[in-house]
Amino acid sequence: MQRSTSPQCSLWIALVFILMSARMAPAQKSDSVWIRNGDRITGEVKSLSRALLKYSTDDLGTIYIEWDKVVRISSKATFEVQVNTGEKYYGTLGRASNGWVAIGADTLSLFHIVAITPIRQRLLDRMDGYVDLGFSFQKANKTLQLTSGAKVLYRGPRSETSLEISTFREDREDAPQTTRLTGDLTERYLFGNLWSAGLAIGYERNEELDLAGRSRVVAFGARTISRSNHAEFGTIAGPVITRERYFSTDSVSVSLEGLIGAVFNAFRYDSPKLNTSVTSQLYPSFSIQGRVRWQNDLRVSYELVKDFMLTVTLFDSFDNKPQSTGAEKNDYGTTLAISWTF
Repeated sequence: MQRSTSPQCSLWIALVFILMSARMAPAQKSDSVWIRNGDRITGEVKSLSRALLKYSTDDLGTIYIEWDKVVRISSKATFEVQVNTGEKYYGTLGRASNGWVAIGADTLSLFHIVAITPIRQRLLDRMDGYVDLGFSFQKANKTLQLTSGAKVLYRGPRSETSLEISTFREDREDAPQTTRLTGDLTERYLFGNLWSAGLAIGYERNEELDLAGRSRVVAFGARTISRSNHAEFGTIAGPVITRERYFSTDSVSVSLEGLIGAVFNAFRYDSPKLNTSVTSQLYPSFSIQGRVRWQNDLRVSYELVKDFMLTVTLFDSFDNKPQSTGAEKNDYGTTLAISWTF
């Protein structure tokens, strides 16, 4: 005899089926973006950074839309929207006339918007960075050069965390091996419109300068002087505690320095993409009279194919009073690498 299913059991089975179907069904994408040629793209706004709108669609996956091609945008999700003066607005992206968007009771020009960040956003969506790898080989003196680098930046609503590492190694038949290593971990807190402050921990090793290790801790304040969808310029300053050790001596020195620096970034996202960054940092010593260190770095990346760049870097390190007898005062060099950006 076939046993019948009770109404209660049938109800539970139906409820479980409905819940599983709801979880398996993809979330409906209801945001809209209108671009210059009149097309409307339905999807989900992920973020806006450096003139690129990250946008998720059902048919094309995640795409990047150049911000100056967007004429209207709308979304029912809640965002933090920052304009070029540093002011921030919070709310949904409401429809407005071409070239404008409504944020709560305010209407903002798309031209002045430099960043859009969802209030509820996954950890991975807030991260970006790059990985570099380069090498060269010369048969004449069997010279092998390897360079590598990486940077990861996490952007939160009120803070930024970054980790940056670069390495260089040269092996050759007619000279000793040469290595260089730099690393920085920075925690930055954002407040006001264009101000920030934070703490940075850094490490350097450079055999060319007889430097076995230089550790530093920096408490800094920073000010963004100008920011647009194509360029950023800012300054930084603060005290630095430095611990140094050289290969030619067993002694360790600890000193107090100052930091005065400037950072300039420029970016073009019309294909092919082009990114340029220049950093200059001056370290006058308060512990060693007359000593000044100066670090300059240039990075230029040119797009080869999507997410892959050809990157050229140039660095110059200067120390007018190295704490090792006979140590070089200056080291400079350039590298060529392939970069993957994310």
